[in-house]
Amino acid sequence: MRNIINHIKVLMLAGLIVTVSACEDFEEMNTNPNQPPVVPTSALLTSAQKQLMDHIWDEWHNGRFGMLYAQYWSANEYTDESRYQLRQGVNDNYWVYYYAGRDALLDGETNGGGIQDLQEIIRLNQERPQDFAAYGDTENQIAVAMIMKAWMFQIITDIWGDVPYAEALQGSGDVSPAYTPQAEIYTSLLTELTEASNMITVEEAGFATGDLIYSGDMAKWKKFANSLKLRVAIRMADRDPAMAATAIQEAVTAGVFESNDDNALLRYVETVPNNNPLNEDRKTRADFAASEPLIDLLKAYNDPRIDYYAAPNANGEYVGLTYGLTQAQAGAIPNSAVSQPSEEVLQPNAPGVYMDYAEVLFTLSEAVARGFITTGTADGYYNQAIAASMEYWAGLGGATIDPAVVQNYYTTVAPYNPANWKQSIGEQKWLALYMQGIQGWTEWRRLDFTGVLEMPAAGPLVGTGIPVRVTYPVSEQRLNQESYNEAVQRQGPDELGTRMWWDVN
Repeated sequence: MRNIINHIKVLMLAGLIVTVSACEDFEEMNTNPNQPPVVPTSALLTSAQKQLMDHIWDEWHNGRFGMLYAQYWSANEYTDESRYQLRQGVNDNYWVYYYAGRDALLDGETNGGGIQDLQEIIRLNQERPQDFAAYGDTENQIAVAMIMKAWMFQIITDIWGDVPYAEALQGSGDVSPAYTPQAEIYTSLLTELTEASNMITVEEAGFATGDLIYSGDMAKWKKFANSLKLRVAIRMADRDPAMAATAIQEAVTAGVFESNDDNALLRYVETVPNNNPLNEDRKTRADFAASEPLIDLLKAYNDPRIDYYAAPNANGEYVGLTYGLTQAQAGAIPNSAVSQPSEEVLQPNAPGVYMDYAEVLFTLSEAVARGFITTGTADGYYNQAIAASMEYWAGLGGATIDPAVVQNYYTTVAPYNPANWKQSIGEQKWLALYMQGIQGWTEWRRLDFTGVLEMPAAGPLVGTGIPVRVTYPVSEQRLNQESYNEAVQRQGPDELGTRMWWDVN
């Protein structure tokens, strides 16, 4: 197993980086004042896109966290996380990674790759636009960085709740930023995504180089901004339906994803170090199997995606591993007896997903069901979402899917139920979000669909029920204690069962 980054070193550095501060004189350090360098903003973008997706998609924060909390996978070794026992060192590390990126003093890897790189793109283009015009239109560069920041900040707040946001990324003058309430973060994300979408000039070049998602195609970036706005808005729908409805209407008018061709993906490649991180992990480890909840639901619906989500066991059958076993219980079950993750998700060039078309369509279905929009029908968008998901997964396997199979699925096998739309949309959206562990877990928390996720098979459990958040890093409790205490007093106990602001049910 990869060594966990030394916790003592994390704490030593946390005072500088866990609070999301970075030196405001970044470009001036250790340089010849007579020959100031031009920091390539394209390189900063590449760093942020690659490193953030690597962390979201890797064996730790996807495999041992998102995929387990969403119950797409079960742990067949080292089962603590599937029983909700956090490794606090890992929790500390990923807080740092998301905000500030990896640091060479921590693990010997390249500096950067966090939100700080995105903020640096914005700062450099605002302060010295003439020096960075070669990398793309100034406002387009800023817009792309803002969109990426919004994507990552929503993930951060949906994991921990109130987090440093308004006072984050302010430089070395603020090493103990206050935590912004989640409600305020959500309102700000809507504003920033609107500003970014409006800022984009489609006719002008985006990043000439360095954009790993859309290769500088600003029309697609505009759709991504508006689609992310849908994600933010629908998540707050139970808490502030009026604001959510307005934001969704604005996003639809401005233009969202229209096909799988618009999917925001990081396309990994065959060779190290740019292969899919789960592929790299699987070369030496086999800690995860397809979960019983996932396989049981796929089999109940005779879902064709089962071939792309999991592999048959040694007997040629799809068998999910019981969720939440003790290490002894899991160790007694041979890997060959249960379904492992499929070749499609473990191949070196399997893409990482920032957001996809199926999610947009499920959101539009829900928006109609809630009365937020009147264009289209809830069942129509629901049917299109299922089709988009099945087509995407078949395409990853180099195949096509029979339209008759898809139509039979959404008309006969799993039709939309307007009387219980949260269950219909919740189940199918959860299935479509496979491999996007944090998003699948989040949609279960928000929509409260039943009969899919289950309690671990054995105790003792930490907390009660399936977690609805992650506790704050220990390093924050020690080094940013005043801000931490204020957040806990406002939000509720720093426990796994304390709900997000948007989670009202």
